[in-house]
Amino acid sequence: MTHPFVLWLIWQNERTRQRYHVGNLVHHEGQYVFYYEKTRQRRGVREALENGYQLHLAFRDLNKVYVSDKLFGPFARRLPDRRRPDFPEILRAHGLSMDYTEMDLLRATGGRLATDPYEFVAPIYVDGDHFDFQFYIAGWRYYEGEKVINQLQVGEEVRFRLEPENKQDSKAVMVLTKQGHKLGYIPAFYSDFMFHTIENRHHYQATIHAVHMEAHPHLKVNINVWGTITPSLKDAHLDVLHDLQLENV
Repeated sequence: MTHPFVLWLIWQNERTRQRYHVGNLVHHEGQYVFYYEKTRQRRGVREALENGYQLHLAFRDLNKVYVSDKLFGPFARRLPDRRRPDFPEILRAHGLSMDYTEMDLLRATGGRLATDPYEFVAPIYVDGDHFDFQFYIAGWRYYEGEKVINQLQVGEEVRFRLEPENKQDSKAVMVLTKQGHKLGYIPAFYSDFMFHTIENRHHYQATIHAVHMEAHPHLKVNINVWGTITPSLKDAHLDVLHDLQLENV
């Protein structure tokens, strides 16, 4: 049996710049499934609704599990048109081959549009007591990143520091270089997991996965994180694979 391919749908409040994990897109055994993320205690769809979010016009039922044999039209339209002359270059730029899937491309590009505040990101993957995920540093433009970006190297380790006194987010996790330069933060939809991982002294490593000098600030530097966790933390947290509701497919 193949494992589900999962992406998180993220919505950003354009006024506060805060991001929320509002939904899950799943591809499993030839079918696509979308449902809203109601199980998260923080930064899920319920908190988003309290902070100005309105349900996607194509998915108006908060409690419905939507199923389709094809990628849902509103998400498919977020992908670059394969008829574009530069489409092969787009694939190469994102490290994809010509046998890519739509989910591969959606994960690589984020499905971002200039016209709305949605994007797709990969989830935190948990396999046994191991976890891994990647993220782009949040808040890049406000700190020291641009001053040191020419010095950053792929594979270089970065450090995380908890910031429980942060007035906007008590579970904030700061990202720093080994030399102590502040680059920004782990995005809030991942930081709760990492906050508890660090607080409970679970082993992890974090390195620079990619540096994009000319990209938009929120896509400048990508970080790769992996480590080990106890079953209690896994059960308590963000592994959305337990709640795919695939019995409804």
